[in-house]
Amino acid sequence: MNMENNWARDLSKGIIDLETLNKHDLIDINQLDQLKLVKDNFDIRVPNLFLNEIKNNNKELAKQFIPSTNELLFFPEELEDPIGDERWTPVKGITHRYPDRVLLKVTYMCASYCRFCFRRYKVSNSENNLTHENFEEAIKYIKSNSNIWEVILTGGDPLTLTDKALNNLFEQLKEISHLKVIRIHSRIPSVLPSRITQNLIDLLKNTNKSIWIAAHINSVSEFTKECKNAISLLVQNGIPVLLQSVILKDINDTEEKLVSLLKTAVENNIKPYYIHYPDLAKGTEHFRIPLKQAIHLLKSLRGKISGLCIPEFIIDIPGGNGKIVVNPNTAIELENNQWKFESPLNGSQIIVKYP
Repeated sequence: MNMENNWARDLSKGIIDLETLNKHDLIDINQLDQLKLVKDNFDIRVPNLFLNEIKNNNKELAKQFIPSTNELLFFPEELEDPIGDERWTPVKGITHRYPDRVLLKVTYMCASYCRFCFRRYKVSNSENNLTHENFEEAIKYIKSNSNIWEVILTGGDPLTLTDKALNNLFEQLKEISHLKVIRIHSRIPSVLPSRITQNLIDLLKNTNKSIWIAAHINSVSEFTKECKNAISLLVQNGIPVLLQSVILKDINDTEEKLVSLLKTAVENNIKPYYIHYPDLAKGTEHFRIPLKQAIHLLKSLRGKISGLCIPEFIIDIPGGNGKIVVNPNTAIELENNQWKFESPLNGSQIIVKYP
């Protein structure tokens, strides 16, 4: 019980209002009115674990978590629902884009609110959380479709749920015989590592499914002592951890920074899995580097660092047209910042403009 209280207490220490950010000199008081509009669009939660580093001018952490007036700059190409979740939603809480797996969005709450979030149109608003009836319908959908081999728990961050809520979820999923794999996408290992308790480990191990954690970490600065201990606890208990990152301007967009992130992950028994090009979410243009530059950066890693360290570079084609592994053959550069992709879902040619 104490461990549960510890992580809940740590969560409550996160900064959630502009007044406290101002008190720590982390925002410009002259921008307060504009930043209120930013907060109205997408909530704030700055992890307490990173506060001192951010105050010491760690830009890699500050840009990820401190709200910016840049978030009010919307480009015509940017979308409310950039990866087309709603297009593939048969029942509330489920996204079923590929035959053998579904996303189950069990909560829209997070332990931190990343300013580049592609699901910002729903994340942080508790009104979007599933009702009991929604949850039962989602479970019923998974039970009724025998092609579903994997459930990916996402949201929001599924590990912000209490142990009691997670236990209820896992008890339901345990009963589904055709479901073999549960993958959990989470920011928790870096932003709230105290959440990785022995009790949580026991819950995960008791599911009788293959459990995988995809930890979202973008900067080597996030590998604190506490983060490394949390990852170690997972791995030592037989729960494999994958790395998911987003290529972000001024955060990990140089070879030196990216190599440092990927090598540190492998040193801590995390396998780099995906690195994403930022989705066309509204107000996120200041996080994008040109796609051509990103392709060159990822391509330059091959032959310089161990293959263990190299993730697949991914674009989620806007509008719900599926994920592709990006290389000069799959991403064809046209003119005027336009790119041509082939949808893995139906083979159609999609032209996308990145501003």
